[in-house]
Amino acid sequence: MAGHTDNSIVINAPMDLLWDMTNDVESWPRLFSEYGSAEILERDGDTVRFRLALHPDENGTVWSWVSERTPNPETRTVDAHRVETGVFQYMNLHWEYEHVDGGVRMRWTQDFAMKPDAPLDDAGMTERLNRNTAVQMERIKRIVEEAAERAAGGVRFDHTGRRVLVTGGTRGLGRAITLAFARAGANVLTCHRQDGPAVDSLVKELAETPGNHKVVKADIGDEAGVEHLIAECRAHLGSLDVLVNNAGAISHVPFEKLGADEWRRILDINLTGTFLVTQRALPLLTPGASIINVGSKVATVGIPLRAHYTASKAGLTGLTRSLCKELGPLGYRVNLVAPGPVQTEEEVPPEVQERYQRLTALGRLGQPADIAGAVLFLASDLGAWISGETLNVDGGI
Repeated sequence: MAGHTDNSIVINAPMDLLWDMTNDVESWPRLFSEYGSAEILERDGDTVRFRLALHPDENGTVWSWVSERTPNPETRTVDAHRVETGVFQYMNLHWEYEHVDGGVRMRWTQDFAMKPDAPLDDAGMTERLNRNTAVQMERIKRIVEEAAERAAGGVRFDHTGRRVLVTGGTRGLGRAITLAFARAGANVLTCHRQDGPAVDSLVKELAETPGNHKVVKADIGDEAGVEHLIAECRAHLGSLDVLVNNAGAISHVPFEKLGADEWRRILDINLTGTFLVTQRALPLLTPGASIINVGSKVATVGIPLRAHYTASKAGLTGLTRSLCKELGPLGYRVNLVAPGPVQTEEEVPPEVQERYQRLTALGRLGQPADIAGAVLFLASDLGAWISGETLNVDGGI
């Protein structure tokens, strides 16, 4: 008995745009969340032979295979098959595109048979393919419709349907950023290192906010913690439109007493953690994704007792500029928000408040919402041509 699937979705976008985006095999790793790479091996007229590779599995193994597909622009159909069949006896695919009310209906059918020694039989593979196809089609719909909106000159500040990761999102700036994205329509995943009332209250607030949100325990100062965080993103969100590297740590130590362990701890969380999260998140980023690093105004002015903290935040500025250059050709924007003095949950002595009232042009300490607004702006369509910038949000200090 052979297996068969038949799935379709209506996408509100021009036919040519949908056709071009879904038939550009080299861009599939950004269009499909399951693929880690796509390599073109041969072209013969309209026919293309290519190798697809999945992301590494839990054992670090990368599975790949060679396929061949022939698109027909006149009939708006595509016929494809696996050349290297793997666990399949055969796998044939057929794609159709048709104008319907509401846009273009994209339909995929798959006909296959499993080998006798395969881990799944025909029925099991049919169930798996149907489940995964629905996820991938929804992702493609969102990406193509956003591309169509941008092509039509539309911009939006809301983040409806976008998938966002905010590190360190249970307190202070991270909490404000997490809730701002959720209230702007995004699906948000955030992380924390320690359990406590702040975590519990954030979970409650997100549960009361429409969307698909999750709070995960993960230490980004630890490589295993980063791997766990990205695995949770892949399982819960599937892909990422926005990454906000906010998690950070600070301590106040005279330089002559600053130990190497404390130096490394602060840099591991503030700088190395940002490097690791960004690098591991790359396979999940969608076309046009926005990466926003949360730095600090002290990176450019320095501050006593915080040499390690200042160095880590200055490092973020350089990292942001380099990633802007390297990731820009992939369609990703990378920016940094540099907050000035912000009043969070910690009690601020009256004399400190008075000092910053004198120092800032606006005569007050910043609020977490002030920083969240800047982050949402940079992640929105309004910031679509901004990359590599440091946006000082400091009240004119």
